[in-house]
Amino acid sequence: PDHHHAHHVMVSWLAERRADGGPDPLHEVYDFANWTAEQAPADSPLAILPVVAHAERYRVLAAGGHLPAEPVASGHWAGRRARQVMKAAFDWWLEWEQEDHPRRLVDLNFLAHAKHCQGRGAEAAALFHRIGDHPTPAPWSYPDRDPYTAFRTARAGALGAM
Repeated sequence: PDHHHAHHVMVSWLAERRADGGPDPLHEVYDFANWTAEQAPADSPLAILPVVAHAERYRVLAAGGHLPAEPVASGHWAGRRARQVMKAAFDWWLEWEQEDHPRRLVDLNFLAHAKHCQGRGAEAAALFHRIGDHPTPAPWSYPDRDPYTAFRTARAGALGAM
């Protein structure tokens, strides 16, 4: 029930369903991610899964031409649901102290990406400090960008805003 990578794969797969339907705040990927996060133990990194679902759905929508290819300009992270999901995940991260989790950097990169896309520079900066110079290809490559350039640009912007 707490297999991190399997849940990420499932979210990625669900995000692909009904790709031609355009933005849908009730898409099943959000329900799955929220349900999983709610069922997970309090200290489980699956608390970040709704953030991953949001990024994966953006990837699909942008690739299909339903959203702009520039994630910040897409507005995908500006809605009420997105704000609630990102706030809950960030608040959870503030209390999470498992520096030894093997997929910690994956989660931190997804959360930093979300905070960057939301325009939450101070929160993104805190995450970039924790990540250091260790970007993960996802989500920085979404929908079709060089992940290392996207990461460095976002990181420089967030750290310069402090």
